[in-house]
Amino acid sequence: MQRLRIRFTASKAPAAVEAYAGLTATYGQADARRADVIVALGGDGFMLQTLHAAHGHGLPVYGMNCG
Repeated sequence: MQRLRIRFTASKAPAAVEAYAGLTATYGQADARRADVIVALGGDGFMLQTLHAAHGHGLPVYGMNCG
């Protein structure tokens, strides 16, 4: 079974930065061009910003409220 390549991105909120550090230490950080999925860590605004940036790349974006 192939491991999912996850690209994490985080806002500057302290909770998001902390979550980013833990998640990337546990799961690694995929190169943006080779990722299977994007995980956005932050608030609603950061999620919208990430969705806008990812639009057209065909990648699913999941949000975790950390902002």
